[in-house]
Amino acid sequence: MTQIWDDLLSEQDKAVIEAAGYDKRGASSFSSRGFGKRPALLIIDMQRFIVGDDVPILDAIAKEPIAMGAVAWRAMEHIQPFVMTCREAGLPVMYTRIIPTGHTPDDAKLAIIDALRPHTNDIVLDKNYPSAFYGTPLLTHLVQRHIDTVIIVGNSTSGCVRATAVDARQMGFNVVIPHECVFDRIEASHKINLLDLWMKYAEVMSTEGVVQYIQQAGEQRAVPLQNKTM
Repeated sequence: MTQIWDDLLSEQDKAVIEAAGYDKRGASSFSSRGFGKRPALLIIDMQRFIVGDDVPILDAIAKEPIAMGAVAWRAMEHIQPFVMTCREAGLPVMYTRIIPTGHTPDDAKLAIIDALRPHTNDIVLDKNYPSAFYGTPLLTHLVQRHIDTVIIVGNSTSGCVRATAVDARQMGFNVVIPHECVFDRIEASHKINLLDLWMKYAEVMSTEGVVQYIQQAGEQRAVPLQNKTM
């Protein structure tokens, strides 16, 4: 099966992956992949100052150094309908917002973009570091609702998505990443980090495949969440 990162791999790299069994089972030293029956959706840092305008990335950076412009908006073509699918399936939906040093949470540019505006029952967690677990009550929210699988979308693949995925796996959660729904300002970083996550920590698959998993998860959903910003 063709993977998004294949063009970065040498023939030896591909042989190593196959010989070690990463392509079939992930990391053999621990259970690095899997699907549970009670998933939740975690949307990472889809904020105005990071997403920016739908313009080429260099034009977006000229206005806001951290913005990703068209890179983010091409991913949004997948993220927006995927979030709708998760809502229709009854999954809990949680957001994170990064609060940079020197900014306060009420800064307008730190808000979630309008196209993904949180609903009344969603959780919005403010954080100061890459992982959504560090310094936030995310783990408590997941445990209280008996969540066993975290589906991660948003940005950036090499930063906050990766940090959150690794922490989630280390805390015993299954991790699922629809690869069209995450993005990074550097294409090589995006691809190679998806490879690392797939090999060691997460199910990395097409958005269509994740939708099929959600549908197969059945009616065992977590109870609705109460809207809260922390």
